[in-house]
This record gives sequence, C-alpha cells and structure tokens, in this order.
Amino acid sequence: MLACITTSVASTSADNSNIVRLSSYMNAEVYSRTSSSVLRMEEDEYIPGNILFTDLHSLRTTNGFSISTIAGSPTTSGYSTSSGTSGRFNCLYGFYQKNRTHVIVADYGNACLRMIDRTNGNISQFAGTCQSAGHRDGRVGYAYFYNPRQMLLDKTSPTTLIVSQHRSSSSYAYLRSIDINTGTAGVLVSSGLNYPLGMSWDESRNILYVANSNYIAKITWSTKAVQTLVGSTSSGNIVGSFSQSRFNTPADIALINQEIMILTEWGRSKLKAINIASQISMNVDISRFSPGIYSVAQIDGNTYVGTHARIYKLSEMDTQCSVNASYFSGETEVKFDLNMKYCTGYLVNIIKSPVERRVALKAEYSVSCDQLLLQGMFGKALLEPVLKLKMTELQDICGNVCNMAINSTLSYSCSNNTLEVRWPTDLVFTEDVKEIPTKVEEMLSSSLKNFGRKKAEILIFSRYPQFLLPRVQDNGESIQLVLETKCTEDGKVYQENTDTCV
Repeated sequence: MLACITTSVASTSADNSNIVRLSSYMNAEVYSRTSSSVLRMEEDEYIPGNILFTDLHSLRTTNGFSISTIAGSPTTSGYSTSSGTSGRFNCLYGFYQKNRTHVIVADYGNACLRMIDRTNGNISQFAGTCQSAGHRDGRVGYAYFYNPRQMLLDKTSPTTLIVSQHRSSSSYAYLRSIDINTGTAGVLVSSGLNYPLGMSWDESRNILYVANSNYIAKITWSTKAVQTLVGSTSSGNIVGSFSQSRFNTPADIALINQEIMILTEWGRSKLKAINIASQISMNVDISRFSPGIYSVAQIDGNTYVGTHARIYKLSEMDTQCSVNASYFSGETEVKFDLNMKYCTGYLVNIIKSPVERRVALKAEYSVSCDQLLLQGMFGKALLEPVLKLKMTELQDICGNVCNMAINSTLSYSCSNNTLEVRWPTDLVFTEDVKEIPTKVEEMLSSSLKNFGRKKAEILIFSRYPQFLLPRVQDNGESIQLVLETKCTEDGKVYQENTDTCV
C-alpha cells in the first residue's frame, strides 16, 4: 500500500532526522461471528476473558467460540421492559459496566439509559424518560435525552458518567452528566460540538477525545474547552498532516497509547490511525472489512474491530524500520512512503534531493490557439482560474492514492490548436525514479477511466465561450499520468537529455 505521510521539517541539513512512531497491524482474523452490527465492545467484568458487546439491539458476551445473549434481540428492535432476551431495545450504541453484575446501556431510539441486571435479566429505566426525547436535566423519569450514544466514566469524578448525545437544536447539550448512584442527569459540555459519537479518555492528561461530525475534537477537561484535534467540518477521505486530514463521520475511537489513536468511520471499510505526537493521520494497511466498521476497542493489549456480523482481532508486529525521506527546497513538510504492513516504528532520515519528480494529470483540448493568444493577458486571467478550479474536481481521480497539489503551480501551453494542461499532484519522487511506479498507475487506472473525461471538462472564454472535453487518447483515456522533473535548487535548469541540473 502507498501511504503518503507528512512530518514537519525543522532543518534542511542532510543529516537531520525525525522519529515517527506508528501503530501498525499485519492481519485481521475473525474473533467471533455475530448476528448484526457490533456497535460497542469492552472487556467483560462479569465473565473474565470474555468480550462484552452490543449487537445492534442486544447486549451479548463472547469468548471467541460461543456467544450468550444477556438481554434484547440482535435482530428485533422495540421497547419492552420484559427481562432477558424478551426485553426490547432500539440501537445500543454504548454501555457502561457499573459493577460486575449491572450494565447501563444507551438506548438510542428510546431516548434513555437503561439498566440490565445480569443475575436475573431484569431491565429497568436508569436515567431520562424512555420514549420521550428532548433535553431536560433532573432525576430519572423527569429528565430527557435525545439519541444518547456512548458513555464513559469521568476519570476526575468517579461517580459521574459522560454521555454523548445528538444535538437536534442549539438548546440541547452535547455531553451530559449522569450520577451513577441516582441516575440524575446534568450538563457537561453545551457548546463546541455538533454530533458527538465515540469518545476516548486520556487519563494521564485529563483530556477527552470525541469523534464529532467529520473531525476529532479534543476537550481539556479542567476547563471543558473544545478544540479541533484533526480533521475539518468538511467531509473527505484524505490522510496526512492534521490540517490536511479529512474524514467521513468518525464513529468510534480508541487510544492505543498516549501517541496513537485508532479511528473508525461509520460503516466504512478502512481503519485510520492518528499519531497525536507527530500530528499525522494514516490508513491502517490491513485487509478491507467488507461489511464496514462500526467500533474499535483496546482490550487486554489487543485491538478489536466490530463490524456487521463479525468481531475481528488485529495481530500486531512490533518492528522498527528505517526510511529515507527526501526534502525539496521551499517545503515546510516532508512526504514519504511507509510500509505500514510490517513496521510500527520508523527512523526517518531526511535527505535533500537535487531534483523533484512529480506525478501530474495531463489533458489535451482542441482549441484555437490564435483566439486564446489574441486575448493576451485578459485571456490568461480568465483561463487560469478555470484550470485551477478543476483541481478540486480532479481529486476524485486521486482517491486515497494522492492529493491534488493545490498550492503548486499548474502548467499549460497552446500550440498547433492544442491546449495542453498539466495539474500537479502531491506524489513526488527523487532522482532515482525514472518512470511512474507501476503500483501508482495500477491504483489510479480505474478512476482515470471512470471519472477522467467529464471531470476535466473546462470552460474556454474565447470569441464564443464554450465547454471543452479533453481528447480521448489512443489508450482510451482522456487524462494521462505524466512524470514531470524540475530542479530543487534556485537558478538551476533541468536538462532532459542528460537528466541533470545545470
């Protein structure tokens, strides 16, 4: 897998290096087969060695070989106070083990928290007012919740639960407090979030991380100050620096250690890793989870992933690797490829490269060059914004493989009634790479065929403004991959015949 990672550069000297530690997994094996979607998992305090999990509308436990249903039905939703498997719940997105025998569950659609007694299967209302959604603080039967999701123990107040809930209006709190002993509901965080889902607690720093809308929020618990850690309010599928990263509805998060967080995106089939110390995000290079991922948990030193109808256990390899990263003049970040399938720790050697070879998307258009030239600077001022704007649409061609280099200069020329445009990507290689790597071509080939021609349609403001589609080349593609080379030192000019800078 090609993983484009960035790290900040403090110096441009050739011997400068940086340590980037990542959590990586070699394989995912099926730990247990379930009936429905696994929305939450924890180590079972009642049965040592088991995993306690919510299977959509039910609470269940498994040792990896057999599954026992404690309450509810994984395939039937509803509301019923009957005990054990006769009881009915809506979606159970979260739970908290109050003690060995009692579990508090967040009944999403029924808008309340309910308690399950594992000794006899009894189900009771614990907080809020079941089947009455809204926002109101107070005792059980008086307070209201709106779509409660996940819950965690407040490490600074051991009798308080933190509950995330959907915000349906500006008057609804995002994070609620629940007194474990009485079920009384209150408010913890009422601003700065929108749609909080999964949560993870960093006990050493008293920081709560929250999967919120399309980003991960960081809450300094002493002040309840909410900040964006990584991602943006805009959705996307981009890994890299924290400012570049884009996610699609983060659902669950798990801290592996103080540096590494594993992130799931609702129903998608890839895990992402967040390196808090190095401020980079990355895809985790393991087989795709075909049914989609909903939950992730760190249990007894192992990472488990909950999907539809399966719980996976990830096997980890603790391997240290060394990698060279090329620094290009003027850059504030260094990009490099990691073999995340085998390595968890990387010694990154930053080396300055004399040349830069960058992958670009090239398209050709049939147009009257005379008409473009007759417009002079006016024509150039009209054409360049049109071509620049296209880079956003061409990102669909890159997908997970690359990003369009929106801060780099695109190039274009017109001769023999052919307008040639080259849009740069962020795939950059050193002087030893003479051709576009086969792996890159293979990964981009399908999107070039599926999206290329329509995505590259441009508007030309000549005598008669017109929309132009790129020419279809002999290989059937209208957009081609090309490898452009330029010198990294100012004043040097690249000589193609000798492949040198002079």
